Amino acid sequence: MSVNRLFPRLTATAVTVSLLGTAAWAAPATASALPAVPPRASDVADVRGYPQRSALPVWPDNPADASIPIGVIAYDDIAPKLNALQAASDRVSARVAGKSAGGYDLYAVTVTAPESRAEARQQEIWKRRIEDEPAWAQRDRQLLAGYKTPLFVNANIHGNEWEGTDAALRVIEDLATSSSPEVAGLLRRNRLVFNVTANPDGRVAGSRANSAGYDLNRDLTVVAQPETNLIRELIIDTKPIITLDLHGYVSPTLLHPSTPPHNVNNEYDLYIKHGLPNALAIEEDLRGLGHAETQRARIPFRDDEPGVWDDFPPIYVPSFAMLQSSIPYTIEAPLNPRGGALTPAERVRRSGINTDVHEVAIRTSLRYIQEHRAQVLHDQAEVYRRGWAGEPLRDLPDGFVPGWGPEDNYHTTFPRAYVIPTGTGQRSEPAAARLVDLLISSGGRVWRAKKPFTAGGRSYQAGSYVVDLHQPKRGLVNSLLEPGADITGRVDDLYAGPAAWSQGLTWGATVETLWNELPAVRLERTYDGRAEGGVPAGNGDLRLDLRDAADLLAVNSLLNRGVAVHRLADGSVVVPGTPANRRLARAEARTHAVTFERAPAGWRGTRLDKVVVGYLGTVEERDTLADLGFEARALTAATLSTSLTGDVDVLLVASNVNLANLSAENRAALDAFLTRGGGVVGLGTAGAGFSNAASLLSVTATAGPGLASGVANVVNTGGPVSAGAIPHSFISQPVWFTALGGNVTVEQSYAADPLLAGWWATEGANGQGAAANQASIVRGVSAGGNGVVLFGTDPTFRLHPKGLQPQLGRALLWTAGR
Repeated sequence: MSVNRLFPRLTATAVTVSLLGTAAWAAPATASALPAVPPRASDVADVRGYPQRSALPVWPDNPADASIPIGVIAYDDIAPKLNALQAASDRVSARVAGKSAGGYDLYAVTVTAPESRAEARQQEIWKRRIEDEPAWAQRDRQLLAGYKTPLFVNANIHGNEWEGTDAALRVIEDLATSSSPEVAGLLRRNRLVFNVTANPDGRVAGSRANSAGYDLNRDLTVVAQPETNLIRELIIDTKPIITLDLHGYVSPTLLHPSTPPHNVNNEYDLYIKHGLPNALAIEEDLRGLGHAETQRARIPFRDDEPGVWDDFPPIYVPSFAMLQSSIPYTIEAPLNPRGGALTPAERVRRSGINTDVHEVAIRTSLRYIQEHRAQVLHDQAEVYRRGWAGEPLRDLPDGFVPGWGPEDNYHTTFPRAYVIPTGTGQRSEPAAARLVDLLISSGGRVWRAKKPFTAGGRSYQAGSYVVDLHQPKRGLVNSLLEPGADITGRVDDLYAGPAAWSQGLTWGATVETLWNELPAVRLERTYDGRAEGGVPAGNGDLRLDLRDAADLLAVNSLLNRGVAVHRLADGSVVVPGTPANRRLARAEARTHAVTFERAPAGWRGTRLDKVVVGYLGTVEERDTLADLGFEARALTAATLSTSLTGDVDVLLVASNVNLANLSAENRAALDAFLTRGGGVVGLGTAGAGFSNAASLLSVTATAGPGLASGVANVVNTGGPVSAGAIPHSFISQPVWFTALGGNVTVEQSYAADPLLAGWWATEGANGQGAAANQASIVRGVSAGGNGVVLFGTDPTFRLHPKGLQPQLGRALLWTAGR
């Protein structure tokens, strides 16, 4: 595509004007709250001008790069190309912004007209004021005239969906080298930021996931991977008007906006008024490419039934970006170039068309920003203004935009504030600090109380965290903290789970909701979560209650050091209070912020040894075990004879294994493990099936629908696995246990009303009614002396449910210490 196509006239202009006019529908008037102190030049002293050139390291040639047969750029050619563009143009700034899980460089590129240091500082001040003083920014003539509106392009997040990278590089090169006065003017008014290849591991390997095994486009709330950490940083720092996440392959080209359900925390009126007309403009420009395969786009909001392609959970790049006040798009190019049945020429043809499609999406979106500059700037600030003012979300009338109906109208009621206590009111200080870190690193704002205070009828200690929901990104913050919504009655389909997530309920911290009051206490903004552990004075024995992964890390560290650790009947542990043990406990308290207490008098417990876990599962089990500090060994049905050796204490079963199909050698290794009393922890129907087949515990496991997911209400019975556990759990296809054998004890059950938030059919053999009051975690000792624990909840799902991890850790210790 030539540069001259940057601003073609749209046949959809009338539709665009109509939609923007519709969006002028009046909202309730509420006075804007006064935000933070405005930024000053001294606050941006470290801001540099543009260009900011850096010499990118060049990677060695890799003939095995999976990009090459597709006809797109090989990873090792990206750095040389960007280095050359930096040398040839003062409009390009490229840097290594991080490392992938596999160790590849992650490239962030900014394209804009040169800026002096003073000009760059002014841009930064304006960018911050849009968030900190949005009402002011909406009226400031200098800002409206001089601010460089940002566009963010995230390319190749799925490694085997390559062409977004090539489109990004094509646009970068065109804008860098063009002599057109139009382009020069464009770059004086805009910044374009590119994450050139968000998943280089997958690009080189030809895999969807990164080298750690994760789908990065499911990780934007937990942010467990380095690649998603960079994406989050770039979105927050860039504050893009439009975000484009470039994918493949759906025919015809698919592009947002999406179907309902919509995330209940979004200011959807301020999104859809722009999201739909720009999508229509992209569709029109795709026709102009002249390819038969690009004559129509699929826009789910317009073309699909509810739930087919929704934007409900904030786990995707576009869903996360919308909560950051951006107008986001997934762009799915239409032609799959993979597969051995295609000729080399056909693969190249397809990848070429896909590259054209992504280039159109970038250029059309940039043009949309220019043609509607005043409106999109106003509306980005308006998201923040409503947050500061604490205004309610809008109930949008039917027909707000063409196709908008009652099925689209999702919203929530914001509380006035949340309190995350510290001290005696907090279930787990490490969990609270982790949650606060997530809120802040995701763009939220958190404060700490300078003195003790009372709110909502409860007393809180000084230092407790206060999350004032009168803040610019309240939708993002509330999406992480609120329980979520039960959408079972509203939709019978979802693109993907989870249908509820609630870090406020599933991460193990105590979080209190204040619906109508902000604590009357002096608050100081904090920029990180802090937890301090401790060891009581004296020389007595020490008890550690295992309420967080940090506690398990400390226990496993002590066991690795040869410390005598004893498990009590309630699942907590005791360390004899010798001087050496106390020194080591203090070190663990400093490292992991865990809190030891005095052991009960006359305690009796089971001596533990270092625990080695063999797991039949996925990267989720591997990394959850690492988070808990266990030595873990990957197993498969074909490697039991070589891997299930005498030092393995517990077998964690999270994947189906057919015992009848095991080879003689592998079955003999399994039998030897069970004969010597090895423990077993099973997850879901796979774990229960293994237990039944191996004649360990007799249970009937029933699974809910595959779509069922969310936050469940549970009742803990207080055994060694569930003592002190949180009263909520996370489910992804919930499982419950019935027809329990005589040696089975219930550790946890689903409540009479099992689903708090998410989606789970109410009736039927797999519905909530069938699971109500049924066991969700059971334990027992087999006839052969094997400790066994079975989970019907999901403590390892995408590393998300941090509050369930200690339950898994307790189960492993209990089964190992029989």
